[in-house]
Amino acid sequence: MKSLRLLLHRFPVTLSLLFLLALVAVLTNSHIRRLEPEWLAQLGFAARDFWEVRWSRLITSALVTLGGSVFWQAMGMVTLAVGAAEYLTGSKRTLATFWGVHLTTLLAEGAIVGPALHWLVFNGDSLLLLARDVGPSAGYFGSLGLAVAALPMQRRWRGLLATLIFASLILTLFQTRGVVDDPTLRLLANIAHILAFPLGLAAWPLSRTMKQHPLTTAVPVPVENI
Repeated sequence: MKSLRLLLHRFPVTLSLLFLLALVAVLTNSHIRRLEPEWLAQLGFAARDFWEVRWSRLITSALVTLGGSVFWQAMGMVTLAVGAAEYLTGSKRTLATFWGVHLTTLLAEGAIVGPALHWLVFNGDSLLLLARDVGPSAGYFGSLGLAVAALPMQRRWRGLLATLIFASLILTLFQTRGVVDDPTLRLLANIAHILAFPLGLAAWPLSRTMKQHPLTTAVPVPVENI
């Protein structure tokens, strides 16, 4: 029990995310099979949801996966990436980075990237604005970026590691197959990862700067009566 309490105290963000993912997976029966289309329609996020003000899906989409092997992959990546970020940077920074990067990435896809690709690249002939996706991958890739940036090693080695990870994410754009069968969803997911990882890298120096130079409110100095 003491070890469990220490674990809960040390990794509350990681364990909470794992619990929520597992709970939703059991409720939707997606821990053993693919997520049913009805659940995807209720919980997933599409670019059109941004314009139609269905913003609650920004949150729900992070807590469910496409199911089957994708669920277990997400559980492993949350354990690795979010766990490493929480160990190296603390719970508050990890929580802020996970949700901050997740929300920023999905908003960028919904408001800018999705419409731009749909109209400028595919000439209006794509499903990018309608494709509904789920999963915590943007959040855990952001957390991975945070963890890499906070690693206690020389800057050049951190830079090399970050470059290798980012290059591998770029290469996924050219894969014709993956854990996600739908090519539109695969493209959206790969773009989300490419956006999320550098956002996580940037979160580390940003959070340190804000901690060192917090915003303060000027207090007027009373003037004594002459």
